[in-house]
Amino acid sequence: MSLKPFQVKILQQMIIQERTLSKLYALFSEQFPEHKDFMTKMAREEDRHAKLIEKLLEAAEKGIIFFDEGKVKTYTLNIFLSRLEELVERAERGEFNPVTAFACAVDYESSLIEKKVFSHFDSLSEKSKSTLKILQSETMGHVERFRDEQNKIKPA
Repeated sequence: MSLKPFQVKILQQMIIQERTLSKLYALFSEQFPEHKDFMTKMAREEDRHAKLIEKLLEAAEKGIIFFDEGKVKTYTLNIFLSRLEELVERAERGEFNPVTAFACAVDYESSLIEKKVFSHFDSLSEKSKSTLKILQSETMGHVERFRDEQNKIKPA
């Protein structure tokens, strides 16, 4: 069963989303030296997620895994991506402090979980199932890790 064009578009948007999150966290790592290591690690993980989704897209195109977009629509992802790009632009202008940066990250990562982005795939392949489990567990773990780091911030 091959992917429909709109399904390919959704997967491409997911890749862009992960790369844009990586860019945002990289900007935060530069702006907040006290959180540089943490933000750099998160940026790398988001970049790795983009690469994993690329592999899932390739596997779906070959019929190795199945992608059911469910209620996810390209226009909804466009809104998410626009919002994320706005956050990157704000970060580039230096409009965040550590408190607002972490609040933003927790909010965005939570919305990814609520959308259950990675639950729309199914596979008979153990390798693909493993990739899906990594993506889901790391995304879920991001919220907790951001909250833990956020709790270390000293009030001004």
